[in-house]
Amino acid sequence: MNEPSAVRRKASVRDVRRANRALLLRHLLFGGETSRASLGEETSLSPATVTNLVAELINEGTVVERGQSDSPGGRPRTLIAVNPEAGVVFGADVGETRVSVQAFDLTMRKLAAREYQFSGRRIAPAHVTKLVDEYVTSIRAELGPRADGSERRVLGLGLGVPGIVEHPESAAGSPDPASEPVVHAQVVGWETETFAPLARLLGFPVLIDNGAKTTTQAESWFGSAKGVEHGVVVLIGDGAGAGIITNGRLYRGSSSSAGEWGHTKISLDGVRCRCGSQGCVETFVGASAVLERWRGRDEVWRGRESEGVDELFAAYRNGEERAQSALHAVVEHLGLALSNLVNLYNPQQVVVAGWFGDRIASEFLGDLRAAVRRYSLPQPGAEVVVERSTLGPQIAALGAATLPLDHFIEHGWGL
Repeated sequence: MNEPSAVRRKASVRDVRRANRALLLRHLLFGGETSRASLGEETSLSPATVTNLVAELINEGTVVERGQSDSPGGRPRTLIAVNPEAGVVFGADVGETRVSVQAFDLTMRKLAAREYQFSGRRIAPAHVTKLVDEYVTSIRAELGPRADGSERRVLGLGLGVPGIVEHPESAAGSPDPASEPVVHAQVVGWETETFAPLARLLGFPVLIDNGAKTTTQAESWFGSAKGVEHGVVVLIGDGAGAGIITNGRLYRGSSSSAGEWGHTKISLDGVRCRCGSQGCVETFVGASAVLERWRGRDEVWRGRESEGVDELFAAYRNGEERAQSALHAVVEHLGLALSNLVNLYNPQQVVVAGWFGDRIASEFLGDLRAAVRRYSLPQPGAEVVVERSTLGPQIAALGAATLPLDHFIEHGWGL
């Protein structure tokens, strides 16, 4: 039976209204306070549409009025902005040696944080679930109620994890909390895992994605890749991953596995990677690989790679030949690996992020840019800009928190 035309029209009007609401909210979140008139000019929405939607956002507490500003015609304009007190959003990330949980207000200002360090590159999903539940409960108790005594509303929690995150029922685009994501992360011992118990424990939505992808979204919204239509963000720690931005949106591939750049190959007979293959990018640019190139195989740095990197850079500055050789080699190999992304995707910008990537970019950005140009085709190599992340090395939890924030922007409360 065909759907009645009146029902289709009603659904269409509702969809358009929701899309317009999301458009306005994105402008307010990323552009800061402004006037209704300026919102209309920036979004090309009619004054009536802007007025109605802003009134709706104010009534639900998402937006507040904040004083007035002068206008070209001399009549003051009332300024509006996102209300930071409207809600709390949580971001949690499972890294190589730690689980971090952070809380943010609606403008993504950090409110509180918890962290747990583990060793051996292994932590069971059940342990992650227990930690995140405990930390969220603890943070909520720490934050307490809002200034007016009412309970703080929670948008949800985003969880960044290693490996491939498959959303069986979702189309390409933002993860859909209606599906149960499946995590495939053999490098940390997770074959086929879900985190369904976490949402039940917390009592609010949990959205899950690969950590490199969540970091890319954070860079695209708030960092070096803001406003970039075609870009790549690479995340380098002990391993390596990438997020690809195309037409201003994160590219996922047919089953969300796009971006496993760390396991692309730049050698036929390199050392064996933890994925089981040989010659992977991460075996040349990951922190453990670089430390091994410097000192040989030495388990002393296992689980303490950041300390080893500190010593490596200190030796480099003291003129130690082996340290200089190891760091010059990583710059060359990273330039080669990035040039493959440049030749393949023709990005406007490549952002180097992650705790080890940040160290490399802070010391060798000029050399890295030269290496990328040297190994890239002339035209895309001349056009691309290689930048260091402006969000710093510890942005993973922020990136994870963009997942529930993005869902809230698109769908509002309670959906």
